[in-house]
Amino acid sequence: MQNYKVVNRVFAGLAFLLSLIVYLRTIAPTVSFWDCGEFITCSYILGIPHPPGAPFYLLIGRIFTMLPIAEDIALRVNIISALTTALTVMLTYLIIVRLIKQWRGEPQDSFDTFILVASGLLGSMAFAFTDTLWFNAVEAEVYAISAAFTAAIVWLILVWLEKADHKGSERYLLFIAYLIGLAIGVHLLMVLALPAIFLIVYYHILDRRGEQITLKNLLIFALITGVAFAVIYPGVVQYIPRMAGSIGVWILPVIVLAVFGGVAWALNDKKKVTALALMSLMLVLTGYSTYTMIYIRSNKDPAVDENNPETMQKMVSYLNREQYGTWGVFPRRFNGLPPKWQFERQYPNMDYTTYQWDKQMDFMWNYQIKKMYLRYFSWQFIGKGTTIGEDGYIKENLSLNGLWALPFLIGVLGMVHHFRKHRRHGFMVLALFLLTGIAIIIYLNQEDPQPRERDYVYVGSFFAFALWIGIGITAILEWIKESFTNKNIRTVLAAVFTAAFIVILPVNLIAHNYKSHDRTGNYVAYDYSYNILQTCEKDAVVFTNGDNDTFPLWFLQYVYDIRTDVRVVNLSLLNTPWYITQLKNQEPKVPISLSDQRIEDLQLMMWDEKTIRIPVTKKAQEEALADLQDKRMFLESEEYEEQALKFKLKPTVMGKALRIQDFMILNIILANQWEKPVYFAVTVSNQNKINLDDYLRMDGLSFKLVPYEVDHVNAKKLEKNLFELFRFRGLNDPDVYFNDNIKGLLQNYRAAFLRLAYEYQRQNKPDDVGRVLDKMEDFIPFEIIPVPDPRLILQVGQMYEYAGRPDDFLRLAEIAYNNNPGNAYVVGSYVSLLERNQNYDKALNILRQWRKKNPDDPEAQKKINQLETLMNQPDTVAN
Repeated sequence: MQNYKVVNRVFAGLAFLLSLIVYLRTIAPTVSFWDCGEFITCSYILGIPHPPGAPFYLLIGRIFTMLPIAEDIALRVNIISALTTALTVMLTYLIIVRLIKQWRGEPQDSFDTFILVASGLLGSMAFAFTDTLWFNAVEAEVYAISAAFTAAIVWLILVWLEKADHKGSERYLLFIAYLIGLAIGVHLLMVLALPAIFLIVYYHILDRRGEQITLKNLLIFALITGVAFAVIYPGVVQYIPRMAGSIGVWILPVIVLAVFGGVAWALNDKKKVTALALMSLMLVLTGYSTYTMIYIRSNKDPAVDENNPETMQKMVSYLNREQYGTWGVFPRRFNGLPPKWQFERQYPNMDYTTYQWDKQMDFMWNYQIKKMYLRYFSWQFIGKGTTIGEDGYIKENLSLNGLWALPFLIGVLGMVHHFRKHRRHGFMVLALFLLTGIAIIIYLNQEDPQPRERDYVYVGSFFAFALWIGIGITAILEWIKESFTNKNIRTVLAAVFTAAFIVILPVNLIAHNYKSHDRTGNYVAYDYSYNILQTCEKDAVVFTNGDNDTFPLWFLQYVYDIRTDVRVVNLSLLNTPWYITQLKNQEPKVPISLSDQRIEDLQLMMWDEKTIRIPVTKKAQEEALADLQDKRMFLESEEYEEQALKFKLKPTVMGKALRIQDFMILNIILANQWEKPVYFAVTVSNQNKINLDDYLRMDGLSFKLVPYEVDHVNAKKLEKNLFELFRFRGLNDPDVYFNDNIKGLLQNYRAAFLRLAYEYQRQNKPDDVGRVLDKMEDFIPFEIIPVPDPRLILQVGQMYEYAGRPDDFLRLAEIAYNNNPGNAYVVGSYVSLLERNQNYDKALNILRQWRKKNPDDPEAQKKINQLETLMNQPDTVAN
């Protein structure tokens, strides 16, 4: 049909526009947790993020930070993900249409056109609102752009296939090569799509020669694919930088000139295939050259300069991710095996190697495949569970919740139909599906536990399955066309089925995922980090635990210049010499007594339990007197100059050694000599505080190291932080969505408020206790941010009662009961409180409901009898 191209372009644009509108409506308004803060910061200052870097992403991010498209710098970078994900959705539409056209050909009538555009739109829109893609689309991460590159390359190879016999079609292959080089500068996951691309080329060569698939040509294809893949990874990605590191930087222009020379020779001798291969290699290198940004910027020493890759040797280490250690595909990273000697003593008749293999395969299937892939796949197309396991993650590997497996069933239908109609392209999509799914599982060899959900790694696999969802729509519509010759019946059935698919796929996916993916009003990462910084006094050093309490702090400091006087010390990175050297030498400097060479030589050190003594200077003693309102320390001591902190430092590695980070905490504190205030963020676990807990005072979202044993807080300082300096945006808004991880993190706010309330209770100030609890409820209401243990609500209620406000106790007890009607302790406490308030009717109703669900509870029946007796007494007035 003549108007098909116009219709196709309109619907492709519609796929882009609809998805973009939803993404922009639900986009994070500012910085988010995990790597987002780091990527936004490094985009703004052109810094160096964690290995192996993402230079092309940072260059795009830098451009967006300068565009006046939003007031918040983080939001500007977040928009990159929304735009590129919408582009991915549009390309998904175009890919589905082209795959269908491979067996249907160009549309001959309006129904053919309808099949193409309906299948493409429904398949692409279903993918648009899957759990993982949507999550990546609304925050600043590399996975959105990486998915766009994957989709673009798949689409381009299909375009090339249609035009392969036309003059100049090679330019599509060359463009693909260039995109591959650029994509490496975003994320390496895209490289796994290459074998599927090579498969298309292989099939076309066979068709051109009139050959069938044989074992011989299949092996030749596998060999060529392996070589081509190896040239790109690890060849271009790892070996060329390694050569530059070992031989010298001069080898890089030599390699480029050699490739240019090879192209010229091939063109002169009319060796088209060789010329195409070498030109493709040249373009991969050109795209990959964005990594020179890492080398150049590191030599400028930006504020964030991870691994400090300013020499070729360090650059190689950076690209190879040596900071994270190395591992192979086998053995699997299963840590639950007993030592061989112990096993042989316990099981003398069993073979240890066989046992080890069986356990590792069991671990691979049950954890790495089922939990770390199939569970995520289920979230996209089958349903997402709601039960939280002991590890804090969703427990169900398979759930029908929300989606009832309908997208999955349509996708399976599409897969079968694809293999029936066009087996070769079915194998291409299958290769893409497996290589970006199961192959990643085998390669990553993830250990248990992981610090976060890893579903974003497999978005390429989900993309491949979404293609089959579109083809599944085609299967139904083709069946209608082939089964019904009457145009009216055919039109009605097509409309009915399409309407049903609209509800089943995009509408239901949006309804199921919208609330949990809407970041509107979520400022937790920004405010939480802001509050950590505001807790600290001027020129402080604050120890943080990992990504979530470090990267957003960097964002605030280096993008918005908030509290740049505070030096953030990340304990995870504190195990690396390059980071320790930066802390020592870059402003604001951290006191470290080691030479640069001694820092380079640091490693795990053998350690027996020792009593550590940290001298307290006269200045620190005087400052402590100002902090201690009752002035009960130091001045009366005869050993005024000899005061010291004393604590036992135990080994932290297998009971025998000390980590570098533990040694460095001690070194920094000793070298500091109380000149700079030292803090530990509340997110730092007790095992990372080298047993200093007795000397750490909660001042808000950080604990300050003080020169005396802490038995209570400084109420004035803590109240000023909580009431005047801290931000709590959106925490009392019922329309803002907070996931379970964030709700758990926000309990640290409650801990600070309750610590202050306890202090006023200790000082016998009931009015102040009530005032603090009111503020806590204003900022973080229990009804919006629940607590993991309902007993805490009852404890708060008891504090209200101490403050002379029993009605608030009753109100909170009711909230605790409504949220936990199956908790015996909560039910018992609420009933007792109602009885005390002579509200016997309500107490009886609650107990009777409890008795129905727990008929074997004799105490409940006994209490019912007591309440009924009380109600029957003549002088009893039931409220």
